Amino acid sequence: MPLSAPVIVQAAQRLLLEYGLQDVSMRRLASELDVRPGALYYHVPNKQQLLARVAAEILAPLAAPAESTSAEDLMRSFRRAVLPIRDGGDLMLIAFGLDPDLPPVPALSTRLQERGLTQESADQRAHILMRFALGAVAAEQNATLLHAAQESPSQGPDTTGGAALYDEGLRLLCEIAR
Repeated sequence: MPLSAPVIVQAAQRLLLEYGLQDVSMRRLASELDVRPGALYYHVPNKQQLLARVAAEILAPLAAPAESTSAEDLMRSFRRAVLPIRDGGDLMLIAFGLDPDLPPVPALSTRLQERGLTQESADQRAHILMRFALGAVAAEQNATLLHAAQESPSQGPDTTGGAALYDEGLRLLCEIAR
């Protein structure tokens, strides 16, 4: 298969899932694809842009949600998409730092406008909700990893109420937009 941006992004996503964010390096990716590291830069300008493209690929299903999907449900879908991915929260922090309008932000803004907010207010609220979600998901994921590293094999996972806290945060932030 010829080297292309989609091939590179797909390989980076595989490395992320298997090894985590810290092991997604341009050298390792080049080795995985059996090319020299310089060949990657012809298709992706740098590692940060590569990570943003990986995040966009993960979030693509949130770009065009069903019209019946509420803002809260859209944000729950974001959490469900990111939590199972090793270092997914940290990946999204990087990606949204580079492109704050990744999915689901545009659809979220539309849902908030449908509740009567002006476009400017809806855009601002969508970005506030994303910042909440990014922090909440990254904190939940990192706490889960920390607890897993500290648990003995006989203990079950530590359930810190991540979903309940997330839902309550969404409720509070979206309540004002009703």
